[in-house]
Order: sequence, then structure tokens, then C-alpha cells
Amino acid sequence: MDPELGAETLAILRKDPLKQALTRAAIKDFQISKLLADNKAAITSLDHDLSGARCVTTSLDESLRIYDCVRGTREHVSYSKKYGCNLAQFTTHPGYIAYASTKINDTIRYLSYETNQYLRYFVGHKGMVTSLQRSPIPGSGTILSAAMDGTVDLWDLEQVNPVSVVKPSCDSGGSIEAGGIAAAYDPSGTAIAVAVGSTEIQLFDVRKLTRGPFMSSPVENQLTEGGVVVAGVQFLPTVGDHLLLAMSNGTIAVLDAFTLKRQAVLSSTWPGAASAPNNTDLSALEKMQRSFLGQNVTAAPDGKTVIVGGESGDIAFWHIQEVLSSGARHLNSSSGSKPLAPVRPDGNWNGSHDGPVSACAFNPHMMECVSGSRSLALWTTAT
Repeated sequence: MDPELGAETLAILRKDPLKQALTRAAIKDFQISKLLADNKAAITSLDHDLSGARCVTTSLDESLRIYDCVRGTREHVSYSKKYGCNLAQFTTHPGYIAYASTKINDTIRYLSYETNQYLRYFVGHKGMVTSLQRSPIPGSGTILSAAMDGTVDLWDLEQVNPVSVVKPSCDSGGSIEAGGIAAAYDPSGTAIAVAVGSTEIQLFDVRKLTRGPFMSSPVENQLTEGGVVVAGVQFLPTVGDHLLLAMSNGTIAVLDAFTLKRQAVLSSTWPGAASAPNNTDLSALEKMQRSFLGQNVTAAPDGKTVIVGGESGDIAFWHIQEVLSSGARHLNSSSGSKPLAPVRPDGNWNGSHDGPVSACAFNPHMMECVSGSRSLALWTTAT
């Protein structure tokens, strides 16, 4: 064992055996252990079940596929040809997933993938669903959604109607039509972050959702110059002290979750996104969809590494704590008005897809990351 890592590793082991291998050396040495070429079009979302033993994918070929993450095999496939599918999430009920429709209507569908029967339809949104996430609270039967109708809904899996609905207003002058909307739970499941119109970030107490945000802050103009929008939002896991904003030009803005101030910007792994012709002529939803709603961004379970799928088929990673320390030094040494230069990746994993990586998800309970293009890759460390 590396003597410099020994004490850290032992301390982590006492808390969570998974994090034993989440060292710098192990993160650097991830490589593809299995590649599954099942899809006929790009994978658009990935999610792991509560045990980490399975993952579910959605794809532009309108399929939902369940994979065994231990064996690296496909277990099940269903199709949603009539309504499309995206943002599939396992629920707290084994054998069930919830996913968003992508055509005809904006219903969220609750499916038993074992029997291929629908248990319930969650009807309420009048615009494309852009975010869908189950509550991280153990045993909770609640899911969160946000949609282009400008609403953020909380759903009880046992009820057809939302238990809480809020339509955030934007004091910074933005609009949902121009800038979209995205939402995410914090790791405790007690707070929700909402990117509203790509001009404002708002934090809500889940228990008091309809009372409005308890904190809000404008999105810096530097992040949205040239018509760039927020494609997706997520908290760093474990502590939840930072927010990641996946921007439509491929950059990742890292915000302090307590002050909502920008701490760093991770460089784009999608050079084509920044130079796309007529990019400003696209609608906010089209920009978000071209950026896969931020689904190509994930983080290791300890919250210390950010992983992003790239346009060329590779996977880049940043040791985010070091990035944040460097950013803090920069801000402290300047007036704060000078824009932070985008931070280049600390490295790339050994291997690549045969096309752009549209989805990434680090397994919460296994030393494994899953990524998707038209194929699905299971990554494990060689260390």
C-alpha cells in the first residue's frame, strides 16, 4: 500500500468500505471492463438502483434497458415507442422504474419492468420534463420533477396527482422559454436546487416548497454569454456542499451550495458545443437536449472527483477538492471580478466509446462507473 495513502485509506474503511479504492491512483486507473452494444441510438440517461446491482438506461431508440452491474449483462428490455422515454429512475419499490415521456404528452410513467405493466401515470406537466430524480431519503416514495411548463413537482408514488407544485418566478429577468429549467435534490433529500431560466439559482426547503425559495442568486453572465443555458444541475454527493451546473457549451460551473457563488469552471469536453452554428437560434429546450440535460456529468460517491463524458468518446475527470482550493486562492488574491479560467481535466480514463458520451453514472455502492453513447461501458479500476 502507498504509505502516503495508508492513513487516509484506513480512515475511509472505518466509514465505508466502498471508498477504500476512491484514491487518486484508483481514479486515474479506471478502464473499460465490459462494453455492451445493444442500442441503435444514443443512450440519454443512466440510473442505479438502491443496491447498485442494476442500472437502467433510456435511449433515443425509445428503449429502456436493465443491466446487471455485477455480471455486466443485460437483464431486460422494454420499449416506449408511442410516448418515448428519458430520465428513467429506479424507485424505492424493487422492480419498478419511473421515466419521462418525450412525445405526445408530458406524463411521467411508472412501470414494472418485470411484468412490463404500468402501475400508475403521473399527469400534471404541460411541457417537456427536463429533470426527474427519486428522493435520496431512505424508504421515501417521492420523486422530483421539473418541466418546461415552469413547474417543479413532488410526486408520491402512491398518488396520481403531485403532492406539491411550485412555479418559481425569476427576479433576474429570465424566462423558462429562453433559459429552461432544471432541478435536483441535495444528498439529504431536504432541499432542492432549481436553475430557473438560466439566470437564477434558487434553493427550496422540500417541506415548505410552496413558500418559495429560502435563498436565490443570479447566474453569472459570464457563464451564459452567447446564449448558453443551464442543461442540468446536481449536488456533489455525500456532503452536498457544492452544486454542479452543466452548461450547454459543455463547461461545468461549480457553485458553493451555501452561498450560490461560483467557485470554479471545468473546461468543456464538447468543443463542438461551443462553436455550434446558429447556436443562439436554438430554443432553450433544444440546447438542453443537445447537452443531454447534463446526464453526461457524474461524481464519485465521496464527492471528491467529477467525471464527464466527452464529445470524442473519452471520459475526463477532475479532483474537485484541489480545483476548489485553487479557485479559492484565485478569488482571494483578486478582486473577484476577473473571470476564473476554465480548469482542464486532471486526466482521462484509459479507453473510449466509438461516439460522443451522452450519459455517465458512478455506482453508489460498487467501484464502478457506467457510461453510455450508442454502447454501454462498465468501467472499473485496475488498481
